[in-house]
Amino acid sequence: MIAPKGEREATPLCYASSERIERMNVTWAKLFRGLALAALLTGGAARIGMAQEAAPVVVSIRIVHKDGSLLKDAPAGLPVEAGKPLDRGQVAASLRILYKTGNYANLKAVTTPAEGGVRLDFVAEENLYFNQVILRGLTEPPSEASAAAAMQIQLGDVYRREKLDTAIERLKGILQDEGLYQAKVSTEIQANEGTHQADVIVNVTPGARARVSAVQLTNNTEYPNEQIASRLKMKTGTAITNARIQKGTANIRKFLTKKGHLSGRAAVRRGEYDAAKNTVPLTLDVTEGPRVKVEVTGTKISGGELKRLLPIYQEGAVDADLLEEGKKNIRERLERQGYFDATVDYTTATRDVKEKGNGWQGTEELITYMVGRGERHKLIGIDITGNKYFDEELLRSRLSVYQGALGSRGKFSRRLLEADRVSMEGLYKTNGFLDAKVEADIQDNYHEKGGDLYVKFVINEGVQTRVASLKIEGNRAFSEDELQGVVGSLPGQPYSEASVGSDRANILALYYNEGYPEATLRTSSEDIDASKDNAAAQTAAEKRKGKKPAEFKEVKVTYRIEEGPQTRVRKVLVSGYNHTRPGIIRRQIQVKENAPLRQGEVVDSQRRLYNLGIFNRATIAPQNPNGSDPDKDVVALVEEAKRYTLAYGGGFEVQRLASSTNPTGSAVEAAPRGILEISKLNLTGRADSLSLKLRGSTLQGRALLGYSSPNTFASPNFSFQATAYAEKTRDISTFNETRYEGSVQLTQQVSPRTTLLYRYSFRKILVSDLKILPEEIPLFQQPTLVSQFGISWVRDTRDNPADASKGTLNSADFGIADTGLGSSASFTRFLYQNSSYYPIKRRFSFARSIRIGVLNPYRDTVSLTFPPPTGSNLPQVIPLPERFFAGGGTSLRGFALNQAGPRDSNSGFPVGGQAMLVLNQEFRFPMRLPYFGTSLGGAIFYDGGNVYSRVTRISFRYSLPKPTFDNSATPQCLTNCSNELNYFSHTVGLGLRYATPVGPIRVDLGYQLNRPFFVLPIPCPNGATSCTTGSLGFQGGQLPRFQISFNLGASF
Repeated sequence: MIAPKGEREATPLCYASSERIERMNVTWAKLFRGLALAALLTGGAARIGMAQEAAPVVVSIRIVHKDGSLLKDAPAGLPVEAGKPLDRGQVAASLRILYKTGNYANLKAVTTPAEGGVRLDFVAEENLYFNQVILRGLTEPPSEASAAAAMQIQLGDVYRREKLDTAIERLKGILQDEGLYQAKVSTEIQANEGTHQADVIVNVTPGARARVSAVQLTNNTEYPNEQIASRLKMKTGTAITNARIQKGTANIRKFLTKKGHLSGRAAVRRGEYDAAKNTVPLTLDVTEGPRVKVEVTGTKISGGELKRLLPIYQEGAVDADLLEEGKKNIRERLERQGYFDATVDYTTATRDVKEKGNGWQGTEELITYMVGRGERHKLIGIDITGNKYFDEELLRSRLSVYQGALGSRGKFSRRLLEADRVSMEGLYKTNGFLDAKVEADIQDNYHEKGGDLYVKFVINEGVQTRVASLKIEGNRAFSEDELQGVVGSLPGQPYSEASVGSDRANILALYYNEGYPEATLRTSSEDIDASKDNAAAQTAAEKRKGKKPAEFKEVKVTYRIEEGPQTRVRKVLVSGYNHTRPGIIRRQIQVKENAPLRQGEVVDSQRRLYNLGIFNRATIAPQNPNGSDPDKDVVALVEEAKRYTLAYGGGFEVQRLASSTNPTGSAVEAAPRGILEISKLNLTGRADSLSLKLRGSTLQGRALLGYSSPNTFASPNFSFQATAYAEKTRDISTFNETRYEGSVQLTQQVSPRTTLLYRYSFRKILVSDLKILPEEIPLFQQPTLVSQFGISWVRDTRDNPADASKGTLNSADFGIADTGLGSSASFTRFLYQNSSYYPIKRRFSFARSIRIGVLNPYRDTVSLTFPPPTGSNLPQVIPLPERFFAGGGTSLRGFALNQAGPRDSNSGFPVGGQAMLVLNQEFRFPMRLPYFGTSLGGAIFYDGGNVYSRVTRISFRYSLPKPTFDNSATPQCLTNCSNELNYFSHTVGLGLRYATPVGPIRVDLGYQLNRPFFVLPIPCPNGATSCTTGSLGFQGGQLPRFQISFNLGASF
C-alpha cells in the first residue's frame, strides 16, 4: 500500500520473484479472474476511496540493488511513467517486463515519499550467467570434452541452481557409464559481479573404477558359449568402461555378420552395483537372427562385388530401405554396362536349414534379386528442340544422361531421363516460365540399328511471367535500394516461387546480419493485365524489322517486412584463456561493442580464432540469449589446446651398399635410426610456436628448428617464420656431406589476392671424402655457400589454385647475394612468372604461362664461360645450385628433370645457366571413359624455351651446328665443342589429367622437335678399374626425343 503523508519509510507494492514468474502459466489466469470479480464487488468502494484521496504522482523511477546501489536510473519502455499518478496495474506490468529482460531476479516494487509525490524503486538482484565449466580431478574416460558436453550447460544462459543440479546428475550418469560409480562430485561457483558471469568449477573425485563381478551369457544362437563370450573380451575383474563394452558387442556382431547373420544382435545389460565390492555383474544377450543368403538371378555378379553393391553387408542389418538401395545399386551397375532397360526386383523368404557338414541348423532368410537385363543398348545421340530462351549448350550441361563415345555406351536409364526432364522443366519454371512443359522421347533401334537409342527432349516454353513492380513495406533499418541490391525479383526480371524464396532468404540474412534475429518476411503477388503494355513495349526498331514482340505475363510483387527489435552488443567479454595474451584473442573477434550483433561477424570471429591453431574450442554467444533486453553482452569462450607435443620413434635398417674399396664389390651395413620431435604451441602467448625435430642414424643425422608467429606486429596481415637446419650424411660410400641452412621470412598479406614476402636465407654445403667425380654429385648436394636477401610479390586471382580454369597468377622474385654478407659469390637474381587461364564454353579451357629469369654476377664474381677455364686460381662463378634449371613435368616437358640448358664439356652433365625463358601453352578438354566417368580429362600442350648461359645469349634459333670429332682411337672434339646449347627448344605433347581433391594427377608425354647434339665422354666399360671420364675420348649425343612425366598438381 502507499505510505501515508508524513511517513518517510518505503512501502512495498508488489513482488515478482523469478521462481514465482516461472510458474505463472497457470496461476495468472486464476489471479486475473479473481481480480476481475473483486473489482466488480468493490468498485463502488474503490471509487469512494479514490475520491477521498487521489493516487500520488510518481516523481522518479529507479532500478536498485537490494543493498540500495543504483543499477539504472529512469528505465525506458515501462508502462509506469514519471510525472503520472501511481497505478498498481502499471507497476505489476512493469515488473513482468523487467523480469522478461532476463537481467533481474527477485524483483519487487517499493515506493518512498518524495517531494511532489513518491519515488518508485524496483529492487532487484542481478542475474548471473553460465560461463566456462572447469572440470578438475577427472580421470579419462570420459574425456573433459565429453563430460562437459554431457552436462549441457549453454554458454550465456541464466544461472539457476536447479539447472546446475540437473547438469551434475547428467555428469554422474556418464561417470557411471564409464564405471566410476564411486565418483564424488562437488561444485563451486565463481561469480564475477562486474561481468555477471558464473564460472562453474566441478571437482570430481573419481574413485576406483568398478570391475566386472560376473558375465552372464544369454546365448540365443547355435554357436558355443565359449565362441561368443571370448569375443566380448570382458571377464571377471575387468575394469568397466563404455568403450570396452561397445567394442566387445561390436566384435560379436561382426562375428555373426561373417557367419551370414546380418540381423544378429548383441547387447550388454548392467546389473545392480555392489558398493561394498565396487563390482557390477553384466548380462550379455546375443541373438543371431536368421542367417541371410543372397542370390542373384538373371546376371552374374561376383561375391565380392555383390557385397560392395548391397548395403545390408555394410550396415550389418536387413530392412526394406537397405534392400531397396541394393536394388538401385544393381540397376545402376547394369545401366553402366549398357543395359538401359534393366529391371531389378527382390523377394524374401524364410526357411529352416540343417547343414550336414558342420551340423549347423537354424533359420535362413533367402533374399533373391531377380534381374531382367533386357537388350544391351548404346545411346548414340541427344537432341533438344523448342528451346528459345536457353541455348542448347547450357541445357546439355545439366543432363545426367550422355551419349556414348569411344569405349563407352553412354549413360542412360528411364529414371535418369525422367530426372533430367524434371530438372529441365524446373529450370524453366525458375526463370518465369510457370507453364513450361518438357517431354522426353526415346527412339529405340534408331535408324533400324539394333540396340541404338536416340533421345529427344521437346520443350514447350510457354509464356514467361515477369515482375511488373516490386513493393517493399515495413523496412526501416535498410533503404529500398539496399534491399533491392540483394533480391532478384526486380521489375522486368522473371518471376517464380524459387526466386521469391531466394529473395526471402537474402533479405532475412541481411537483417540477421544486422542484429534483427526476429525479422520476418511475408510475400504476396498479384496478376495484372499486361497485354496493352506488351503491345506498347514493341520498339520502333522491332516494328521496322517486322519482329513480333515477345509475349509475357506480369505480376505485382509485395514484400512485407516485420523487423522486430535490433540486438546490439553492449560489451565483448573474453574468458577461458590461461597462456594466451587477451589482445591476441580480441584482435580475432570481429564483433564490435555498441554495434549490431551480426551473425556473420560471429562466424568469422570463430573461424579466425580456430585458424590461430592454439584452441581446441572457440565459442562466441550472446549472454542472456532468451531475455527481451535488446542490448547483449557477447561472450567469447576459448579452450586452449595442449602446448607441448612429444613424438618419438626408432628403427633399424640393414641393406647391401657399395664397397668403399672395391668398385664392383658390396658390403652389408646396418643403421639404427631414432626420431625425436618436440613442439610447443603458444610459446609467448602470441599464438606462436617452436618445434625441434631430430633424426639420427649411423648414416645420417638431421636437426630442424622452426619458429612461426602468425600475428607479427599485432596484425593478422603479417606472419613470421624462421628455420635452422643441419644435416650430416654419409652417402653410400661415395662422399660425405655436411649441410647448414637457415632462413627467416616475413609474409605480408596486402590484400586477399596480393602477398609480399621478405626473406633472408643462408646455405652452406660441404663435401668431403669424395670418391666420385665432382660433376657426379647430385645437383642440390653440390658444395656451396650462399647468403642472400630477397623479396617476392605474388598476385593470384585463380578460381582454384590446385587446378585453375579462370584467372591469373603473377609473381616476381628478386634476391641479392653478396660476399659482404658471407656468400661465396656476389650476384642478383630475378624471376618473373605470368600465367593466365581462360574458360572456353564451360567445359574446355586454355592455359598459358611465361617465365623469365636472370642472374647477374657482380664484383669479383664472373659470368659462366664455355668451355670453363681450367687450372689453378679459377675465377668465382655463381654456385651451381643457385643457377637456373629447367626440364620436367612443370616446365619443359620435352626434357627430363633439370636436363635443359648448357652442359659441362668434359662430363656432359647439365650445369644450369644465368638466364631462363620458358613458354607453356595448354588446351584442356574433358573426356568420358568407362570406369573413370568425367574425372579423366585430356590436354594438348606446347612448351618452348630453354636455359641460357647468360641473358645476352638468349636465342630463338631452331637448331645448333653439330660438334665434329677426329678419327683417332680416343676421339676428341674439333668444332662446336662448348656444349653451351643456346637455342630455343620446341616440345609438343599429349597429357591425361585425373581429378583429385588436392589437384590433378598428371601424365604428360612430350616430344621435342629440335633436339641438339652435344659432347659427352665415351662411357667406360662395365667392370673397368683404370678407366676415367674422358679417357676413351668423346662422342656426340642427344637426349631422348620422347619424355614421359608423372606429377601431382597443376602444370603451371
